[in-house]
Amino acid sequence: MRRIKPTVADLLADKGGPQKTNVYVDSVAECAAAEEAGIDIITVQDSIMGSAYRDAAPTAFMVVGLEYGVHATTDDYLRAGFDAMLAGGDAVWSAASLGTISRMRDEGIPVVSHVGLIPARRTWTGGFKAVGKTAESALDVWQLTKALEAAGAFAIEIEVVPEPVATAISARTSMVTISMGSGPHCDACLLYTSPS
Repeated sequence: MRRIKPTVADLLADKGGPQKTNVYVDSVAECAAAEEAGIDIITVQDSIMGSAYRDAAPTAFMVVGLEYGVHATTDDYLRAGFDAMLAGGDAVWSAASLGTISRMRDEGIPVVSHVGLIPARRTWTGGFKAVGKTAESALDVWQLTKALEAAGAFAIEIEVVPEPVATAISARTSMVTISMGSGPHCDACLLYTSPS
């Protein structure tokens, strides 16, 4: 039986259900392999996204990563978001400001944002290490989660946050939560493919 590609509404309706799979891919071949494996969500960088990726994975939910720092203004992010959707993306990943995320949401671009260890902002959280290990740091992750929810993001990647914190956040937000090194109790789990 052929799968039907999920929508944002489907992912939100499935929140709290069986955990979804999410894989980051670097090539059309990896994308096709993820589709064949039945991966639910595929993430691809905007610098390589094109119709070949959508053709390779017609039933997966496709998130197009808008590389942080490449797009400088809200208008840059909007243009990149529209381009991603026109290339076959179902949503964009963005660590941009709350105002930019809100503008993308206002224009109908579904946004997956990011809390915890955000590699491009690691200097603010002490480098490549877990975020949310103290009560104060965990509260910061929670407050950013609620701010992103208010700005209109429909999902967040929770990266390298202690499992109890990520679990508590997932249970208390309406957004779809995607764990990257934050335990098994989010709505989806993100893995990267290994380099070829």
